[in-house]
Amino acid sequence: MIWLIFALLTGAAIMAVLAPLAMRGQSENDSAADVAFFEQQIAEIERERAEGRLEALDAEAAKTEAARRLLRAEAVPKSRTAASRRLALATALAAIVAIPAVALTLYAKLGHSDMPDMPLTERLESVPDARDLAGAVARIERHLREHPEDGRGFEVVAPYYLRTGRGEDAIHAYAEALRLLGATAARHAALGEARVVVAQGVVTSDAKRDFEAALALDPSAPEAQYYLGVAAAQAGDREKAIEIFSKMAGDAPADAAYLKAVNAQLAKLRGEASAPVVSRGPSSEQGKAIAALPADQRQAMIRGMVDRLASRLETEGDDVEGWLKLIRAYSVLAETEKAKKAVDDARHALARKQDDVARIDALAKELNIGG
Repeated sequence: MIWLIFALLTGAAIMAVLAPLAMRGQSENDSAADVAFFEQQIAEIERERAEGRLEALDAEAAKTEAARRLLRAEAVPKSRTAASRRLALATALAAIVAIPAVALTLYAKLGHSDMPDMPLTERLESVPDARDLAGAVARIERHLREHPEDGRGFEVVAPYYLRTGRGEDAIHAYAEALRLLGATAARHAALGEARVVVAQGVVTSDAKRDFEAALALDPSAPEAQYYLGVAAAQAGDREKAIEIFSKMAGDAPADAAYLKAVNAQLAKLRGEASAPVVSRGPSSEQGKAIAALPADQRQAMIRGMVDRLASRLETEGDDVEGWLKLIRAYSVLAETEKAKKAVDDARHALARKQDDVARIDALAKELNIGG
């Protein structure tokens, strides 16, 4: 039914445009031109009579002849005018019928009239197409190449980089946003968090400086407080970590989103819960199985995984990736002395591989591990 209404509206619109054209004959222009011509003739006759170049009798005869010619000129095209008007009207009616017919036929073949509508609320709540998001990011990147001083662009694209595994790009984008837009607690904290993500959960010295800068601007910034507490735990300063997390728990609103994580850190530091899994393990199924265990069994399994890795490296010391994992594991478990010993053992085992030793040294510097 709605398509019939659309067709009628289309026809009405076409009629509004074509009807005046159909009703206007070409004879109107022709007749007007004839009248003007003969009026000029009569005016010329009167002028010649006034100047004495034409006798009065001759002037009247000339005007009579001009009038006779005008009458003949108007009489001839009447039939033609009627025929032209009928032809124009027929053309207009044909257009009124043909254009909607062609349009509806094409839509029936190419359109999707059966597609359900999508209300505004559903469009707003729907997840954006990943291809659309990637395209938008590509446009932002192109814009930033042309306008590298647009700090807002860097700030917009940085979270996307972090979510999609482009950690180094996220660090660069957050750093540029901080430089170009000015220092705020939120920007320092975001940059520090990106560094932690890239370091696989380790609060590096650079990240720690970012969080300290955030607290200098806003002493109540929860992200900065949390990661400084994690940094203290990773450095082996258990009492300081407990102090930071206890203060956060005491100051946090009851519905604070970060309160659960803070309480989990306190429970771990007080020995009431196990440390988090320090490795993804060989499969996600194993990770799920470990997470489902009771706290004491989960702690024992994690400890067993770390001990087995350490034992393997005693005989397979040329595995730089294994050493890096072991050092990180000890750091996350807040076992600083074992982490330092692992750094020394790795340097000794990899002494002939300068590139691998450089990686061990870089990690030790990030974790503030001496030795």
